[in-house]
Amino acid sequence: MIKIRLNEVFDNENATDEYILQPTKKYVIDIEKELDFQMAIMTSFRVVGPPPALKNYHAWLFENGFNVEVPNPTNEFVARFYGVKPLWKTDYSQGIVVRNEHDNDYYIVMECSRKNKGYKHAKVILTMGGCM
Repeated sequence: MIKIRLNEVFDNENATDEYILQPTKKYVIDIEKELDFQMAIMTSFRVVGPPPALKNYHAWLFENGFNVEVPNPTNEFVARFYGVKPLWKTDYSQGIVVRNEHDNDYYIVMECSRKNKGYKHAKVILTMGGCM
């Protein structure tokens, strides 16, 4: 497992398809250390508007039978993608699963591509409370 801080500057020489995170790697985060920056990103969504990539997440929720208005993906469902493959991958974003290092809670992280003005390579935790 690879411990990371989302939105730190990564060495992107290994980046594939314009993305820095690799869905086939098992990333762990410390959710407590991520919260301040993630809250700032969510605030920017309200002020500036969300990136177009957010539509990719909504489409994934819909296609997998989850509630788009009140997202409810489960740990059990997303765990099978952890370190295996992306939840989705488009020109605008990829969705990957990361795990909290202190428990077995999983989080869906959307990494924006460079096509998202103002959010280029931003890594956004979309399930701030973890998956259910």
